Amino acid sequence: MRTLAAVALWSGRVLAVGCFLFWGTFFVEHVREWFLHPARGLPPPWVWLLQLAHAAMLVGLLLLLRWEVPGGLLTIVAALVFFGGAAGRNLLLFFGFSGATILPVVLVALGRWLLHRAISPPATP
Repeated sequence: MRTLAAVALWSGRVLAVGCFLFWGTFFVEHVREWFLHPARGLPPPWVWLLQLAHAAMLVGLLLLLRWEVPGGLLTIVAALVFFGGAAGRNLLLFFGFSGATILPVVLVALGRWLLHRAISPPATP
């Protein structure tokens, strides 16, 4: 049980780093495109809010590596806000992206639950 817990925990952490790098490249590109060229005009307020949610999702993925509960909660909420706002009519397509981004949280939570079960003594009646 401990081995399975360790595999789930480390898989979640590695996937969190992968998601951070993947979504981080999009974040940097959008910041560069939309915010660093003021001659083209600044983006509308909804873009600023989605970028804030995107940044929060990235912070949540990093926090997940050390502080699992706050990092997991921030990742879930920010991913749902970001992908829900960015999806528009393509909500079902984007649901897959948010699900893949939330997968590290699920794996870490599963690992913690398995570890807790492995070290907790069985309840006796």
